[in-house]
Amino acid sequence: MTSKLQAIYLLSLARNISVAQLQETEKYLGDLAELISLSEENLRRLPLGAGSIQRLAEARMGCDPAADLARMREQGIQLLPVFDPAYPELLASCSDAPILLYCRGRLEILEGEGIAVVGSRKCSERALRHARNFGCELAECGLPVISGLALGVDGASHEGALSVHGPTAAVLGCGVDVCYPPRHHELFERLSVEGLLLSEYAPGTEPHKTHFPQRNRIISGLARGTLVIEAPMGSGALITARIAVDQGREIFALPGPALSPQVAGNHHLIKRGQAKLTETLDDILVEFGTNRAALLQLISQRRRSGTGAIVEPSLSESAGRDGVVPQASGALSSDEQRVLEALSYEGTHVNDVVRRLGMNTAKCSSLLTMLEIRGLISSASGGYYVRL
Repeated sequence: MTSKLQAIYLLSLARNISVAQLQETEKYLGDLAELISLSEENLRRLPLGAGSIQRLAEARMGCDPAADLARMREQGIQLLPVFDPAYPELLASCSDAPILLYCRGRLEILEGEGIAVVGSRKCSERALRHARNFGCELAECGLPVISGLALGVDGASHEGALSVHGPTAAVLGCGVDVCYPPRHHELFERLSVEGLLLSEYAPGTEPHKTHFPQRNRIISGLARGTLVIEAPMGSGALITARIAVDQGREIFALPGPALSPQVAGNHHLIKRGQAKLTETLDDILVEFGTNRAALLQLISQRRRSGTGAIVEPSLSESAGRDGVVPQASGALSSDEQRVLEALSYEGTHVNDVVRRLGMNTAKCSSLLTMLEIRGLISSASGGYYVRL
């Protein structure tokens, strides 16, 4: 295992080696560990491109894999090769998954099914507020918040998750021992302990403009869905969204002020039918056949069983069979049941419920609040309520 890990480490230094190429190389050698002591002549015969072979040769001459791995262990950096059972299944299903991840922090966060939160670095105060709120609400439900530690939306979403001591992972365009941007030094340090830092780039790698589009495929690849908070046309967030579409993942986008260039990318995604118009967390959860109550119930059950919430509840685990969403425990009162049945899955205005049931507005509003707390309905703008 150790020798095989050293070999994969060398291949990662050669950059852009795909999982398919890794498998071909292992098949060619019989034992991937043979790569470490392979002669220069045989190295040139590997089923890799000329550029990859040259970089691999340079990597072998310029490092000591055993010493490097030992130093990383001392620094608290864990290596996660693609063949490891702990390697995230969602990312492994992507054709361009990295063959090796370098990680610092709570590795168990990768066991959860998260939501990527992305947006512009130069964003509005409105976007920062939404990013923090969504980061907080996702993390409260035990869903890892995946982002990229950039200024603006990324950092705000991480901060929101950490504010409730929830799971969040930052995918970097540099080594996990390099803080970028420098202004996020405090957040970087918190993530290395309370959250997770990960990268496909070896420790010591400095940020480069070509790294960030590359890391975007990992952000979306780790997540069941990608939420675009605020993105002008041509922004990196839209690159992530396009990659997520190619990966077959769900896309969500917040609407914004009409004709505002800051949200032109959001509206573009929504108009093309590539993203679901999203206003609340419930708009995301319903797409996965679950709700807040079901996720919180899973967390509560794990804590009562003594396992805690170390392994975060997954979206698929909380979804009911045949698409039926599990509801919060406890029987409904007769009035709650009447109000619930008066609501449609498309949305019903509170005044229509009041007229239909002959109930006063104050009592109806109170019952609607209770149903929303139970996770059975979601409030929408303009006094509308949607049955989940």
